[in-house]
Amino acid sequence: MRWIPGWLLALALTSLALAHPFEGSGGFVQGQVDFEPNDAVPVAGRATVAWIEYIRVGSLPINPQDCFCTLLFYQGKVSATAQPDAQVRMQFNPRTGRVEGVVKFPKPGPYFLVLLGRPMPGKKVPAFIMNSIIQVLPR
Repeated sequence: MRWIPGWLLALALTSLALAHPFEGSGGFVQGQVDFEPNDAVPVAGRATVAWIEYIRVGSLPINPQDCFCTLLFYQGKVSATAQPDAQVRMQFNPRTGRVEGVVKFPKPGPYFLVLLGRPMPGKKVPAFIMNSIIQVLPR
């Protein structure tokens, strides 16, 4: 296997992040989380609104209002015992009509995102995990 220079990997991740901040999958799970304003790339140290645009498990579309969703952001290694660098519990905002939350990234660089979802009481929604990588810009 050939070695890939760090700058080339960073450039590839940056272009992926600039193309769309978070469109991930987790097996049969697909979805999209956008950042305000206007789907902009997040900036370190600045509060940013993240909102769920859509979630689909297999061919089943999921209404984000039907689940408890949490976004976890890791800048280093992801494991069951690792603490996320940032996290936000997503909630329905009646003013915007979206499931959203405010996150503040501590440092610039690439972050591994994990979206965890489980059903609200009485809802028939499968639990899911979705993941992706985004780039956070320096201030």
